[in-house]
Amino acid sequence: MSIETRTDAVRMLENVKEELHALARKTQSEIVSVARDFAGLAGDADTILNLAGAIVGCVEKEGVSAILPKVQTLGATAQRFIGDRLQATEGIVEMVTAEVKLLQKVSRATAGQAAIAFETKTLSLLTNIEVARLDAVGTGFQYLSSQLAEVSKSLSVGTLELDLQTDAHRQGIKETKGVLETELPRLREELARIEIELGNALADVDSTLTQLFQVPAQFRKCVQDVREQIAGVVRAIQANDITRQQIEHVQEAFELISAKICRARNSQSEPVQELALAHAGLTIQIYQLKTIKETVASWASQIRTCIGGILRVNASDVVGIGPLVLEQEHALSSRLAGVERLERQSHAQSERIRSTSGGCTHLVQLVTKHLQRSKSINNRLQLLTFNSIIEASRLGRQAAAILAIADCIKGISMGWGKITDQSGQAVQEVQNLMKQANGLIAAFSEARVETLREAQVQTTVGLESLRTAAAFTARQAQEMGAATQRMQAKSTDVGNCVDLLDACYGPIDAILTELEAVKRQLERDYPEVEASYDTAEIERQFSAAYTTEMERDVLHAALRGTGLPVAQQTLAGNDVELF
Repeated sequence: MSIETRTDAVRMLENVKEELHALARKTQSEIVSVARDFAGLAGDADTILNLAGAIVGCVEKEGVSAILPKVQTLGATAQRFIGDRLQATEGIVEMVTAEVKLLQKVSRATAGQAAIAFETKTLSLLTNIEVARLDAVGTGFQYLSSQLAEVSKSLSVGTLELDLQTDAHRQGIKETKGVLETELPRLREELARIEIELGNALADVDSTLTQLFQVPAQFRKCVQDVREQIAGVVRAIQANDITRQQIEHVQEAFELISAKICRARNSQSEPVQELALAHAGLTIQIYQLKTIKETVASWASQIRTCIGGILRVNASDVVGIGPLVLEQEHALSSRLAGVERLERQSHAQSERIRSTSGGCTHLVQLVTKHLQRSKSINNRLQLLTFNSIIEASRLGRQAAAILAIADCIKGISMGWGKITDQSGQAVQEVQNLMKQANGLIAAFSEARVETLREAQVQTTVGLESLRTAAAFTARQAQEMGAATQRMQAKSTDVGNCVDLLDACYGPIDAILTELEAVKRQLERDYPEVEASYDTAEIERQFSAAYTTEMERDVLHAALRGTGLPVAQQTLAGNDVELF
């Protein structure tokens, strides 16, 4: 290497030193700006996280999480309620049909009783005529005549009363049967409709609640990942002191290298040892500058990756979840109105069925009372039959007509006994039907309605919690959307700062080119410089000011001729899956 070349090399190193000084001064302001911008982004990310956390906390409350089981309970209760009513209505229709037949049997018995009452009245008249014919002899039969008249009157009144009550109850049963038969298809249709609607409602609520539970949590996880990236970038930029020290140490090394070249220049023998130290120093500084370049490139890459993540943060699903939940809540509330309508219909039908059942009970009581009276009358007829036969036997042939009347009374008594037995059987059958009806009517009881009403109340309370959560989510999500937009707007400015930072470190490439040229010139002029390294001396002279492991690792790599050491990753990870 000629004296002129050495002088040029020293001058070049001095220029490079000044360039590095200017680069450090210029980049410092850009780094401060980037750090400030990322601090703002970190604040926005914290704001979003707090909002998302509040949503997650709200939807995790028991009132919201329990709404699906409550809707399921309501659906099962309503289906069971309608199913029981359907089964009970079918049973009651069958029971009412049987009751109508029994009433017809009672009516036939009543018609027979009316005929007997008329016949008894006729016998009473005949007895009066016969008593008048017999004159004083027939005075013993006056009691028979009066008793027959009294029995006839009693039979007529009781039979008429029973007949009227039977007709009235038959009409009520007929109307009830008509209503229930009309109601059966509607109940079947209602049951099928509720099964479909509640099935759809449960599916909608399940899907909506899944979104309500998962979407804010997923969004929160996404923003948390971005926040960690932001924090990593901030930590990387805050480590700028290491890079700044590296540049300062490179500048200091250039002074040492220049001194070695100058001593070699002033030496008549051009000692190779000084130039070998200079060559090694150049190699080390080239490595250090390349490390600085890669570090800055890593910053830029990390920052751009982080900005890309910020731009992909999307709060639209969270913003839309609140209105969606409110819509589902409104749909469920509409279905609750259907349950309320079901309650009202059940109440009206229960009143009708209870009224019919009450009328039937009253009729049974009336028929039972009439049956007891009939038995009493039958006993009286039998007694009259015996008395009239005894008295007619006493008079002999004079009382032949009375004897015939006694035979007629006996016949009436036997006919009345048969009718009484038939009425008794009918009453027993009606009573059995009443027992069966009481079990069926339980499906229309207030207790069953109360069970449905309680499930409805529980669902209403749950829907209120759901409505509150949805409204809260909507408000929070709007703020999250605005904060996200602010953060994304800021990220654009940060991107511009990164471009300026890249531009600030751009001269390093030119500096490396010049240093490589000086190094190659030394190698051409003094091929032995690479073989003349005193590694320990080189490390002693150039690492004295090193304060970081990175610089020492770079020095060792340069002396060994190995690749640049891999810088430790400052971010939690760039390959984050974003929401």
